[in-house]
Amino acid sequence: METTARGDVPKTLQTIAYISIPDSADLEFLLWDLQDAIAAYAQLSGTALPRPVNLKSNDAVAVDGMVLAVDDAFDDEAMTAVEQILDRFGGTGTRVYAVIRAAQEGAEQARGAAVRLHKTCERQGQLWCGGVVICAGGGIAALRHSPRMGLLRRPFSEAMDKLVGAVRMGCSIEHAQLLGGGNAGSVDADGMVRVEPALPAPIWRTIIKRLGAHAQSNI
Repeated sequence: METTARGDVPKTLQTIAYISIPDSADLEFLLWDLQDAIAAYAQLSGTALPRPVNLKSNDAVAVDGMVLAVDDAFDDEAMTAVEQILDRFGGTGTRVYAVIRAAQEGAEQARGAAVRLHKTCERQGQLWCGGVVICAGGGIAALRHSPRMGLLRRPFSEAMDKLVGAVRMGCSIEHAQLLGGGNAGSVDADGMVRVEPALPAPIWRTIIKRLGAHAQSNI
């Protein structure tokens, strides 16, 4: 990754902003899962939990880290929203991570989104630290009440834990994997870890559809 060559050194993050573009149940679920895991690991290790910052608040002037949750259909409107957010901080070296929800088959669009985010961070003086591509298609929010390390969520949880490690170290996923003795080979050229469901596509889609229908019937 280019960030490693630029001095991708660990940094204890004090404040983190979590942003979904656009607002959607799937993206909110992925951010919730990430924050929940970060809090759990902080509690287990007895370390301080980075303070979440609401960028909609007028007193939010700076953050150490930022996690962007986006869809793989990352259009110009979404890119403009990201640029406006990054513009607020100038070249402050904020660690920027991404969670990209992608279609289950293939991840070309997701790679395009990662490339655009990577280049934008470089232009605006922020530190691109990579992230995860969740190739689950729509409806993944239906897994909210499934066991985190059960059959349905385990692949995504294991990938998300790599992102948790990077955020806790305050460096890129690649660097965090190297420092922790993990599998840095799973990180692509843009710093992303790609993960798919453990089940075949037809079975996966059927299960997610049924879980979603069940959740709706309980509302």
